[in-house]
Amino acid sequence: MTGVHVSGGARVDEGAIALRIKEVLAGVLGAPELVERITDATNVVQDLGINSIQMINFLLALEDAFDVELEFEELSFEQLESLPEIRRFVVAAMPDSP
Repeated sequence: MTGVHVSGGARVDEGAIALRIKEVLAGVLGAPELVERITDATNVVQDLGINSIQMINFLLALEDAFDVELEFEELSFEQLESLPEIRRFVVAAMPDSP
């Protein structure tokens, strides 16, 4: 299983994290069909057209979905353009992440 270390030595499946991120993003955009279309190559800003308000709502929804606190002040759209970048950002916010 591909995973990342989190609190208590448990491992979280990166695929499960990616799926949850896609679900949250699709929900914020009001387009559930996007879950199946978003890939690692999808550019969230250019391909999905997410705007600044939607991005803030997305980040807040990620905090709720993963029970983490994200540092908004340190972010730019460029840092959150793809699923792998978003996944790294979420994993880094998890307790005891490597």
